[in-house]
Amino acid sequence: MSHPLRALAHCIWAERKLLGPLCLVAFCSFAYFIGPPAWNQNSRFALTRAIVERGVLDIDPDHHTTGDKSFYNGHFYSDKAPGSSLLAVVPHAVTTAVIRVTGAQAPTIDVRPLDPILAQLGYAPDVDDMRPGDRLTYNRSYRIAQYISRLFSTSLVAVVGTLALFMTCLGLASSRRSALLTTVAYTFATPALAYASALYGHQSCAVFLLVALALTLTTTETPTPTFDRATPLLVGTALGWAVLCEYPAAIAVLLLTGFAAHTRGLRFALWIIIGGLPWALVLAGYHTLAFGGPLKTGYDYVYLEEFAEGMRVAYGIHAPSGEVLLELLFGRFRGLFYLSPVMLLACWGLWHEFVGRWQKHVDSRFLPPVCAGVCLAIVAYYLLLNSGYYMWDGGASLGPRHCIPMLPFLALGLLPVISRVPKTFAVLLALSLLNMLVGTSASPEAAQAGDPLYNFAWPRLWQASPAATGGPTNLGLWLGLPGVLSLAPLVGLWLAVGTGLWRQAATMDAADKAQSA
Repeated sequence: MSHPLRALAHCIWAERKLLGPLCLVAFCSFAYFIGPPAWNQNSRFALTRAIVERGVLDIDPDHHTTGDKSFYNGHFYSDKAPGSSLLAVVPHAVTTAVIRVTGAQAPTIDVRPLDPILAQLGYAPDVDDMRPGDRLTYNRSYRIAQYISRLFSTSLVAVVGTLALFMTCLGLASSRRSALLTTVAYTFATPALAYASALYGHQSCAVFLLVALALTLTTTETPTPTFDRATPLLVGTALGWAVLCEYPAAIAVLLLTGFAAHTRGLRFALWIIIGGLPWALVLAGYHTLAFGGPLKTGYDYVYLEEFAEGMRVAYGIHAPSGEVLLELLFGRFRGLFYLSPVMLLACWGLWHEFVGRWQKHVDSRFLPPVCAGVCLAIVAYYLLLNSGYYMWDGGASLGPRHCIPMLPFLALGLLPVISRVPKTFAVLLALSLLNMLVGTSASPEAAQAGDPLYNFAWPRLWQASPAATGGPTNLGLWLGLPGVLSLAPLVGLWLAVGTGLWRQAATMDAADKAQSA
């Protein structure tokens, strides 16, 4: 390990009393929710199963579980970027091995006919003979296997994001309490919570982009005989995986590489490119094997006509719409600030850091102007891209899911406002925590119409029953707690650990202040 990475590891170890409980609570929170199978997650899981169980890339046996699929050369494929599926390969391989050794039932799907008489008679048609109104059902092994795959891929990567954001904020603000509050706001009070609890690619993409920024900011050059190659290689790896998880991250990758070149030099940026090259080859290889060419993706061969029509011109990307942009930010349908109002303060803080509006009133700024500018550019890119996408609402989703990768960069704007408007921050944070807790409990596949909180999440949560076959699924329901009470164990964990973390952060900050004095 190079000297800068050793120094970073030492800093992380020094903060273990805070990072240990914080990361554990984050992982437990993501694990608490067990969303039902849905198209987006099923598409990614089908590719994971194909690789592990059959050693191929087509999802023919599982294509009925999803409408998010492609059809090429006589076979069905996932139409998603392969990163999330690849991350889940190892955990699903372990699950598959356990199933085979123990003789447990393999993950399977069945059909429940719409006709109640046929259903009472136990008639289950083959999936290829499904009629309109028939419904797929998933056995317990399928649900558990998908849950484990998600938990030890998407959710585990999200925990790394929690660690990376805390260390980045600590390096910028030199205040553990500010770093803790910013990290808590991002991890638990934005849609990041929902998408860290489901097998999507957006949250993993966000984390890999954040890790690249964190490594660029938190590692410093030390007097060594040779140039430190390990750090930029890791940055390149993180950026490569960001694109593996979500194709649109390519523009953010260019912005972060340019930022690294500006702050760390052209040689650093060159090694970033070298670090990302193997993962670009992996992606090109996947495209070639599945779709016949390195630049061909699943979106070129979308199967369902309603999706194929929308993607026919420029993959569905058109000029940004101001009306859509307002809906993405403030609307009750998919609005980010409606679901997570605390992020309004982040916009304010990030902009003021960029223009230097507060420089006259404080001894130092939290974010270097170039860093704030890059964060703003990434936020603007995702907002403009999403506002010009034909399916801007993300289908069945909680909030603007195509904007999830921008959230950690927006969250950095909370650093300068926490001490300036602490009461406002506390109120908006509490409201955001409540919204995201309720929204996540109902799964990230919110209804495609109406208010995702009051027309979808709250009614489902009130009606949730341990014996119910559908609806919001969480570990509290498994314990026999109905409705809102099913969230009590998680809220209790948040309160207990949060109080301890706040006291520990205050003690450590006071000790540092006394030592410097």
